[in-house]
Amino acid sequence: MVSLLNLHWDIAALFTLATLAILALYFRIEKKARRLSLFFLVLPVCFAMYKLSQWRQQLPELELGLLSGGALYFLWHRLYGHRIPLPSSDNIKVWGQDD
Repeated sequence: MVSLLNLHWDIAALFTLATLAILALYFRIEKKARRLSLFFLVLPVCFAMYKLSQWRQQLPELELGLLSGGALYFLWHRLYGHRIPLPSSDNIKVWGQDD
């Protein structure tokens, strides 16, 4: 067990921000594209974060970042995010030269 005093809080904050960004991107993607984004967005970023923290021997910071990022995203989603409609192919508009 690692003491909270020995953690690198700046690294834990970066892992928290990365977790928030990945969760926000993943859950705001159209439902049809989630499986594709899981393999090309979420899993590679999570694997890279794990390997980086393993290489730098900062696995407790990764655990804290994943836990706090997930908790903050869950809190945001419960308070505000559930009111935002999910994107769909019907409401996406592509602008051309005539627009």
